[in-house]
Amino acid sequence: MTPEARTIEESPGEQILFDPELLGNPTRELFDPASWGDRATAHTEGRGTVWQLESGEGRWILKRYLRGGLVARVVSDYYFFMGYERTRMAREFRLLCSLCELRLPVPRPVAAFIQRSGPALCAGSLITQYLEGTQSLSSLIRSGDLGDAPWAAVGSTIRRFHDHGVIHQDLNASNVLLSGGKVHLIDFDKGRLATPSTNDSWKQTNLRRLYRSLEKISAGQGRDLGDNWKTLLSAYTESSSR
Repeated sequence: MTPEARTIEESPGEQILFDPELLGNPTRELFDPASWGDRATAHTEGRGTVWQLESGEGRWILKRYLRGGLVARVVSDYYFFMGYERTRMAREFRLLCSLCELRLPVPRPVAAFIQRSGPALCAGSLITQYLEGTQSLSSLIRSGDLGDAPWAAVGSTIRRFHDHGVIHQDLNASNVLLSGGKVHLIDFDKGRLATPSTNDSWKQTNLRRLYRSLEKISAGQGRDLGDNWKTLLSAYTESSSR
């Protein structure tokens, strides 16, 4: 079923967006790993820690939004508040809903939590469904041979997203998940859909970011990305899903 979004006010300064097909009446405790006890397992890859939750509806992933760069040294998880719908949590939740409607391979969003702190700041979390049996492209490269990765499938999948105008702001090897020959993309924080007036240069920017990520990992393993990247680009160029 296509995810929908409803908004509820749990208490002043807090808001939850959720999929009513997966949740009945979510509360703020849903987003607190401590409230899950031994049903929450920490996992670290990339920035910060995400939690795998064992819910009655299956496995979920909980992430807390964290800042990067120099700002993170001062304020790790607070952002300027300019309205609930303009928060990073709400935007990613609704973008994932749209991508699910387009039948693109992304995790289904479960719920998003926005918590204000005073008049100008907010923090929050996002829960998505866990993609069973997947591993990141980065972990596959580090644990095996570069040739083991389904490079053509990665290239054609990225092309699908680009053909639908999906701008992924952090397309790196950790955000590409693999299961057999299937490919999913995750972590659409600050992502958006291109408009007719958007310059197409973002597509090459996406690919260059992924290449830098892959090159760094492969160099650290003493390997050459070489022909694997050519395979990815060839599949990207030849594919079209619209």
